Amino acid sequence: MKNSKQNISFSDASSTPWMKRALILGQFFLIIFVYHLLKDLKDTLVITSSEAGAQVIPFLKVWVILPFAIFMSYLFSKIYQKFGREKTMYFFVILLLSSYALFAFCLYPLRDQLHLESLADHLTSLLPKGCKGFIAMVSFWIYTFFYLAAELWAMMILTVLFWGYMNETTSSQQAKSFYPLCVFVGNCAGILSGQTSHFLCHSLMDILSWQETLQLIVLIVIVCGITIMGINRLLSLSDVPSLLQQSKSQQSKKSAPSLTFKESLLCIFQSQPLFCIAALVVGFGLTSNLVEVVWKETIKSVYPMPQAYNAYVNQLTSIIGILAVCMSLFSRWIFQAVNWSKVALLTPVSLFITSFCFFFAMQLPEEYLSPFASLFNMNSLYFIMILGSVYYVLALTAKYTIFDMCKEMAFLSIDASERMRAKSVIDSAGSRLGKSGSSCLYQVLLITFGSTAGHISIVGITVVLVIGFSIIATKKLGRHVNQHQQASYPFVEAVA
Repeated sequence: MKNSKQNISFSDASSTPWMKRALILGQFFLIIFVYHLLKDLKDTLVITSSEAGAQVIPFLKVWVILPFAIFMSYLFSKIYQKFGREKTMYFFVILLLSSYALFAFCLYPLRDQLHLESLADHLTSLLPKGCKGFIAMVSFWIYTFFYLAAELWAMMILTVLFWGYMNETTSSQQAKSFYPLCVFVGNCAGILSGQTSHFLCHSLMDILSWQETLQLIVLIVIVCGITIMGINRLLSLSDVPSLLQQSKSQQSKKSAPSLTFKESLLCIFQSQPLFCIAALVVGFGLTSNLVEVVWKETIKSVYPMPQAYNAYVNQLTSIIGILAVCMSLFSRWIFQAVNWSKVALLTPVSLFITSFCFFFAMQLPEEYLSPFASLFNMNSLYFIMILGSVYYVLALTAKYTIFDMCKEMAFLSIDASERMRAKSVIDSAGSRLGKSGSSCLYQVLLITFGSTAGHISIVGITVVLVIGFSIIATKKLGRHVNQHQQASYPFVEAVA
């Protein structure tokens, strides 16, 4: 008996529920930690690198991110089918870490020699004034390269590989208790990530140059990436899906009908609840992207230097993490205290108010705005930036907590066959459609008006109208969800 205990391997120990959960939570913490480091860094680099500022972002999302997202999805399917999940994880993590190292230690130090200034001058003479974001995307190609690599971390490592693994190895019953814990840990990672970057960019500003700060952040990302691969190896050694899970997977594959994208899309338009969910997802992606471009332009005006810009957005990342943690702790009580409709309306109503205030302040003449801003000991530009920051913090806090939880609960109120057809389309294409749609709209406005300032009123009206439509869609969806919850209250109580 003693010998048998002594011969227990680490894989046996790590296969126990508590050890496996600890490894998964540790991996998720590091993935989210890296995600926030890269998210703030990529925006800082592309926005502060040229006169185009945040106008480069719509062009990046349409001309670079969208085609590469399609290509990487195709590449993932090929590698996954041939080598399996574990080796696919290694391939993409190593590929992205190598890209970050190449940028920080090779491309960035040689940026003055690598930037295509002559091509930029030639394109400036040919293209309209509103295309300076496109010109910056091409001429400052090393920043475009890093922006793409940073975006792929969120898409491939977080969304596809990690959550794909979670969905394969976690039952629906386990997900009810474990997924909220993952969300809690992820929000804690956001707090630590924001404070880490802020310390490097702000507290060490007099000691480290921006290039040294950038390289140090990338080194931290590489160490975290290597640790993620180590944890992935431990999980792969010990994680053998149960026979029950395998049989369920095989049964679902056999029983699930082969549906085309057109059929799934048609199912969404034929069901009012599904159409409302799709409208909320598309609307959230559309409005958040529209507001962020204008808001990030104001941040650049206040903090034109990369270190100061990055330090500011890092502080916001920490604030979002803190609020999301608090919201996660109180979410169970909130869902028990009030019905789904009232909880779901918190997101669009708060975003409607804050976005209206942000764009209204931007359109106010200086003589009216300045006295009001002085009440808070701020100048007008800083006051506008703070209003945009309030919107940004509330939007991401809601996205990480209430919005996603309400969306998943709304899916549970829909018939299983309809949900199966529509969920993958809404989750995968909905947000991307909103972001790509907003980027296309921005490109048209930039080319037409020539600058961000020329079309702020159009963007503001669009945002307010879309959020208003989201409020109407939420109310209509709420009637369906509330009726479903009243019909099956014990189940809803367990979920809440």
